[in-house]
Amino acid sequence: MNIRAYILLFVTLFAFTSKAQEAVDSAYLAEIESLMEAYELQKKSDNIRNVIDLYEDEKIKKELSFDTEGFKPLLRGLLLRWTDKHFYSIESQFPVKSESYNWKDNIVAATPLAVSWAMKAAGVKSRSKIDRMLSANALSLGISSTVTSVIKGSVYEMRPDMSNQSSFPSGHTSMAFACASILSREYGHVSPWVTIGSFTTATATQYCRIKHNRHWMSDLYTGAGIGMLSTSLGYYITDLVMGEAGINDPEVSIKDIQRLARFNEMPSGFSFVSGLEVGSRTISFDGVKMKAGASFTAGFDVTLFSSTNYAVEFISRVTEAQTKMYGQERLFTGDNIDIYHFCVAGKYSYPFDIGRRVGVRLLGGVRILNGITLTDGVSSYSVADEKKLELGAGINYECIETDNYVWGFNVDYYHTFSHNLSNRYAVSSVWKILF
Repeated sequence: MNIRAYILLFVTLFAFTSKAQEAVDSAYLAEIESLMEAYELQKKSDNIRNVIDLYEDEKIKKELSFDTEGFKPLLRGLLLRWTDKHFYSIESQFPVKSESYNWKDNIVAATPLAVSWAMKAAGVKSRSKIDRMLSANALSLGISSTVTSVIKGSVYEMRPDMSNQSSFPSGHTSMAFACASILSREYGHVSPWVTIGSFTTATATQYCRIKHNRHWMSDLYTGAGIGMLSTSLGYYITDLVMGEAGINDPEVSIKDIQRLARFNEMPSGFSFVSGLEVGSRTISFDGVKMKAGASFTAGFDVTLFSSTNYAVEFISRVTEAQTKMYGQERLFTGDNIDIYHFCVAGKYSYPFDIGRRVGVRLLGGVRILNGITLTDGVSSYSVADEKKLELGAGINYECIETDNYVWGFNVDYYHTFSHNLSNRYAVSSVWKILF
């Protein structure tokens, strides 16, 4: 309120209390009322500006902090290395694929980095100014490459195709997730498809490496963790030197508010899902057994809410299960069983806090399994193709992120009416775009 308003208000109050003043001019009172309304609007405007400033300050703090998300896949990879050590120890020769696959996998892995610099060249506003982006990217990729190489040179893990002892961890995967983290970090605010696309590409690299018989599951997740943590460390070191000077000022848009309201009311959307599938691992023949390791799984969900709490979900997954013969003295080939899940689920989801939900779902559908034959050149053992009914249930957690997408995880159980790998559990990370 300015000085003129204070004077007018004081005079008016005096006029009402003074016996010398019997009436006050109506135009004069209207001016007082107008000034008071302007004052109230100004207070509301100041409150909104304070909220926006606080939100932008939080975004700056988050940008300057060390992102710990990479510890999740790293821990998963190290746990797999321990829980699947018996599977890895079974001798088996997976088919050797062409070396040309390495270059194709490199191209897939590096795509998010190429996209980030193409967007920069096109003038799309990134989170970083050019010097910060150059420094952080170089440090991130350098740390990732160095750590991966040092571990490879110390562990000497044989690859599935037995081509060399450089299996653990996956260098392609560490580069892929470092590049995906860079693209998401720089341009995740532009569109949710940026983050979804970057991590879908990184996951495609994982799929290629296991499909080409170059890595075990533990290699893939450890590599992913190294890549994500290397990017976090690269940016953290850069920010210790440059501070906020290297960061473009964040901006709050109306879409941020609309997205939060949509998430808490009816969060229908499209989700990319990636994780591992475990459970039944043994297929028995007459006195002989085939064993599967922890399996790689990825796919998409479409969620359609009819109210705040109830939804229908359409689920699709592709799973790669590495298999070996064991209990044999002879060297058998190894191979991958391809498993496909197509299910429909009824879901109940509860918003227990602003921006956070938990849910449960019951699912049913079909599982398609592509059979394989393992042989030692003398004896052969086959798993036939099959298409079977499956039922299951799951739980999930979702929280809304500042970068236009929803993050969460699913834990699902599948029961398939088959003698082959019938009871399976899937633990998956979820990146979701709201409709």
